[in-house]
Amino acid sequence: MQHTGVPGNSYEQYRIWGSYVTPLYAVLSWLLNWSFWYLAFYLIGGNALACSLFGAAGFWAIGVRTFNYEGHAKGKDKQREGIDFSINDKSINQLWPGIVAGEWHNNHHLFPKSARSGFRPHQVDLAWYYIKLMHKMGAVTAYRDDKKRFYEQYHNPYLISKREGDNIS
Repeated sequence: MQHTGVPGNSYEQYRIWGSYVTPLYAVLSWLLNWSFWYLAFYLIGGNALACSLFGAAGFWAIGVRTFNYEGHAKGKDKQREGIDFSINDKSINQLWPGIVAGEWHNNHHLFPKSARSGFRPHQVDLAWYYIKLMHKMGAVTAYRDDKKRFYEQYHNPYLISKREGDNIS
């Protein structure tokens, strides 16, 4: 985040405030940003346009915050062995966000640049199917698919370790 110019908290400050930036910085930047955009939208289409766009932005922001909070198990340790392989961030794969948004969150943390995040057969990834369709139609020229790497680096070694553990017992 250093390249953005946003001054980040230390780890100790993060534990106190629960955010990347201090509350003062967050509130001031929010006020300046929203003041600018309200004025711009007001000048374009009046109070109705500005208020409707701000309402939509608020709805979106709450949805994203809720999604990320749920995607990290509300701060609890709900990771499941053999399902969630990115173990340092409390992220979890969830059925509903996986299906409706193609966001298998734990898989996304393993391979954030992959167009596909539904790696296992039961992980339906509608966003990935759309990207593949657009690629076949020529609208998408390049994408990254880390399914093979997921199996090589995480899933297959896990299965081998489970088999070896069963043979030892």
